[in-house]
Amino acid sequence: PVHHRLPDRIRAHAMICFLALILYRVMRMRLKAKGQSASPRTALDLLARIQRHTTHIGTKTFTGTSRSQPEQLNLFEALNIPKPA
Repeated sequence: PVHHRLPDRIRAHAMICFLALILYRVMRMRLKAKGQSASPRTALDLLARIQRHTTHIGTKTFTGTSRSQPEQLNLFEALNIPKPA
């Protein structure tokens, strides 16, 4: 339960919920248009497995992103978003 009392916070919460709904529907439309059987929830679960790592060794910093699986690459293409670098 959300217990907002101030009008600005109530409006902000409603706006965040509305934006989440719009993003969910856009994802669903794009996945369906590309013939993907995955739901937006499944797509988000698969994409959430991608990790970015940063390691500090002495004065040097190394960063890297986990390898994308073929299913994840298909989702990036279906959603028309760039693969993380």
